[in-house]
Amino acid sequence: MDLDVLQSGKTCTIRIKGALKMGEQLDKFDAAVREAFATDHPFLVLNLEAMPVIDSSGIGSIVNALQQSKKLGGDTKLVSLSPFAYKTFKMVHILNLFSVFDAEADALAACVA
Repeated sequence: MDLDVLQSGKTCTIRIKGALKMGEQLDKFDAAVREAFATDHPFLVLNLEAMPVIDSSGIGSIVNALQQSKKLGGDTKLVSLSPFAYKTFKMVHILNLFSVFDAEADALAACVA
């Protein structure tokens, strides 16, 4: 799994490329989220377009990122959910916890609005 991390203002965009599941992939994602919060980026935009698979540990990390960002006065937005991610988030009844966008630009605009 690869991550593209872009920081701008109070927002950190993380583009996940590959499976987000227990192990090294999840550790890498969690480290990127911790770094975003440590460098005063309480708003996260998670682009899931290139994430074909997520397991329960990955879901837990994304929900934890949402909770932590809200504690810091921010939020976590999801962008371009893959069909698998959309079905999985809906099946475990967490899709409604997030604002979901088709484009990164729209999610970024929602973070500063």
